[in-house]
Amino acid sequence: EVAGLYHLIASGTTTWFDYAQLVFAKAREAGVDLAVTQLNAVPTSAFPTPAKRPHNSRLDTGKFQRTFDLVLPDWTIGVERMLTEILGK
Repeated sequence: EVAGLYHLIASGTTTWFDYAQLVFAKAREAGVDLAVTQLNAVPTSAFPTPAKRPHNSRLDTGKFQRTFDLVLPDWTIGVERMLTEILGK
């Protein structure tokens, strides 16, 4: 049965820090002059919030992959494509 709830996201896992590192690296490669020279990872605990946040919020795409025999490419591919469009390079 294919009816149901599915999580559909790019493959791989990342953190906001890893995401930012990729964006900054690609921007530099494209010749963007950035004021920021170094990124530092900051733990979630440094930003207390009233709502409890899960330590792990990755989505499981296993059901989708088994049902449709399809695995999406790594998240970096989509981010790099988007940056290429935005940066025009």
